[in-house]
Amino acid sequence: MDYTLIIDEGTTSTRAIIFDENGNILSSSNRQLKAIYPSTGWVEQNAEEIFSKTLESIEDAIDQCGCTPSKIGITNQRETVVAWDDRDGRPLYNVIVWRDKRSHSFCKELKDAGYEPVIRAKTGLLIDPYFSASKISWMIENVEEVKKRVGSPHLKFGTIDSYLVWKLTGNHFTEPSNASRTMLFDINTMRWDKELLEVFKIPFISMPEVINSNGDFGNSKYGKITAVLGDQQASLMGNLCVNSGEVKCTYGTGAFVLVNAKNSKNPPFDGLLKTVAWSIDGVADYAFEGSVLSSGEVINWLKRISLIKDEVEIEELARSAKSDGIYFVPALDGLGSPRWEPNARALFVGMNSSHTKSNIIRAVIESMAFSVAEVIDTFKKSGLKLSTIRVDGGGSKNSLLVQILSNVTNLRVERSKFHEMTSYGAFLMSRVKKDLNEVLSLKKEFDLFEPVENIDSIYKRWQMAEEISVKW
Repeated sequence: MDYTLIIDEGTTSTRAIIFDENGNILSSSNRQLKAIYPSTGWVEQNAEEIFSKTLESIEDAIDQCGCTPSKIGITNQRETVVAWDDRDGRPLYNVIVWRDKRSHSFCKELKDAGYEPVIRAKTGLLIDPYFSASKISWMIENVEEVKKRVGSPHLKFGTIDSYLVWKLTGNHFTEPSNASRTMLFDINTMRWDKELLEVFKIPFISMPEVINSNGDFGNSKYGKITAVLGDQQASLMGNLCVNSGEVKCTYGTGAFVLVNAKNSKNPPFDGLLKTVAWSIDGVADYAFEGSVLSSGEVINWLKRISLIKDEVEIEELARSAKSDGIYFVPALDGLGSPRWEPNARALFVGMNSSHTKSNIIRAVIESMAFSVAEVIDTFKKSGLKLSTIRVDGGGSKNSLLVQILSNVTNLRVERSKFHEMTSYGAFLMSRVKKDLNEVLSLKKEFDLFEPVENIDSIYKRWQMAEEISVKW
């Protein structure tokens, strides 16, 4: 029997899962990760904690399974960056998480200086603190331990995948699905772009080598690393959205909607991003993406303010209330696609003295569907022909949310009965030797949701509330 260890390093937890050769889970272990909030809009994590918790999860999963993996796949939170010295592996600063907004003013300076068209053309991205480049620039400018090493071959920068690969193998590698989220990688030439590195004052020597997503990343004590994918691209793979026009939405900390664009040469549409889905033996597939920055994070916020004790309460509370003129805009970290307004703020509108906690929760659930619907609308306006959305992630366990998504988009929605689609996508990539036909037979069973109610009027009122958030 052939066993594969998958490391799924997310924003709130790191997990190790062992699959058999047929894609069945034999064991699983996860560890929660702490978030650090040094200042308003700043979000950090501890790199050493991420790695130690990853090792704990790996050891536990192997002990549970009683088996020896032959290969490893990695999937990870994207855009999050680490700086370290390769002589001792010591992180030079906390991890700066994708949600962090500290580089907003620097990004605005770049926009004002006219850099956005060239960055958009080369990287498929918009100038935004969400992406890695401005976070690295901030480290170079503000962290003395980083600044004094600039130009040294011992200074290493990387997204979480490259940090884990280096810690496990000693190789400073990444791959295109992660590199394409940095704002430094030309998705047309599939190389780090020297002009952009100069704009952000980042030394080329400190960046990882980019190899194929199904490449040889090196040997570790737990097996050879044979696949790496950013988490959203891994979910695209796990949902087997491998043909042009196939769409998935992952409800995690944020909600991320990707449509496979295969080898499309089209530039990104307004409000969307273009990203590398994966690269297999030198051939890249692309995806168009819409990123909703706050989704599951809203549920975490509800718990932090003690409105709910546990997410299992949410669906029952929301079902006990009807839409009643109250709307929530989930802009806790600003608005992502299609508006890209980092200064927008979350708000409730339309509240009155008759509203209860259930009305508030209902409005939150609707906002999680409506935010994704705006991205789907943008796909449709761009001429893409869509018939089905495949959903996964923790939020998709809420059947009311999935039904509202089907109603508002007027599309059928498939929800996999298998809940580890991100890890499953990394597993599938680890099996790919030449092309995707090798994994097409491994689609998991799903629940089907179809539109049952027209809620356009509620959706349009919600968009009016969103306009208030944008102008706040």
